[in-house]
Amino acid sequence: MRIISREEFPKESKEQEEQPKQDHLTPWQLANLEYLKQKALENNESEVPLENSEQSDETSNTSEPADEKLEEPEETVSEPLEEDLEEVEETAKGPKNGSFLERLPNIKHERNRRLVRRASILIGLFSIPALLLLYYISPLAKLSGVSVEGNERISAETIEKELGFAVGDNLWQQYFDRKDKVKTLKKQELQIKDAEVHIEGFNHFNVQIKEYPEIAYLESDGKYSPIISNGKIIPIEVEKSEGDLPILESFTGPKRILKVLQGYKKLSEEVKQGISQIKYAPTNENKELLEVFMNDGNKVLVTINDFGEKMNYYPQIAKDMADKQIKGVVDMEAGIYSYPYEEDTTAENPTQNSVDQSETPIVND
Repeated sequence: MRIISREEFPKESKEQEEQPKQDHLTPWQLANLEYLKQKALENNESEVPLENSEQSDETSNTSEPADEKLEEPEETVSEPLEEDLEEVEETAKGPKNGSFLERLPNIKHERNRRLVRRASILIGLFSIPALLLLYYISPLAKLSGVSVEGNERISAETIEKELGFAVGDNLWQQYFDRKDKVKTLKKQELQIKDAEVHIEGFNHFNVQIKEYPEIAYLESDGKYSPIISNGKIIPIEVEKSEGDLPILESFTGPKRILKVLQGYKKLSEEVKQGISQIKYAPTNENKELLEVFMNDGNKVLVTINDFGEKMNYYPQIAKDMADKQIKGVVDMEAGIYSYPYEEDTTAENPTQNSVDQSETPIVND
């Protein structure tokens, strides 16, 4: 029977000899061995000679014999933790993101980028106040002019004067005070319903005016004052309007004026064209009595509340009076009847030409 010696299997014997030696290596030596293996793989080497590791072991531990290493107590030869081994392997392999020399340009670029960003922020913070200061002292921050639009009855010069905007003064201070100025304008000019101030261009004010329309005229001593749609009387004297606006007389408060004008809107165009003047003529028995003077020479007595309804019966009554050649009074205060003026009739005949309330249905026809 043939005995096979270890010399015939050099590789196997070599691996068996190397295995016990590796069991007694320190963590640093294991990490160094792993690094040498990886370095050998990079250089296309199949194996790393164990002699290098043995040499490093011998050179690092020349002062201590091998037997003493084996006889060291367990405390000094305790097995390293997994975390320590991972840290050792990472330090042996080098930085995760490459070498320090490779990362140096990226660090420099990042540092420059942060410096640029901080410089931009500082420049922006200092430039904004500087721009505001330049704008404040420049002509753009001063009012260059005022234009007025939408006014019909009131002149633009009067509106500008009442608003009190000062050309050449600070634009924004006057713009923020515009509401107070508009209130003052509306108090001074009753015909102005509202006014809006807008900035036009860079430093120009545009004022949009809304006026109350004129709906009637108030007659007093042969002079006429316009009455606007809110019932207020404008304290100015104008010539008599050539339009179709009614003329009122002896009215003092806006409430009665508005009631009369509301009734006036309900009248037919025929009746409106026939009215010459409306006079407020209260009595002790009726505080709401009106005297309506017609263009045909007749006079109508009617209360303010019935003005918009009963006046529509006037054309039929006027026709009957014209047929009888009568000029007189149409009384609509209680019923609807007519009679001639006192100077044209005797005391015995006032009822002969009257139309009592029983004849009212005929008027409706």
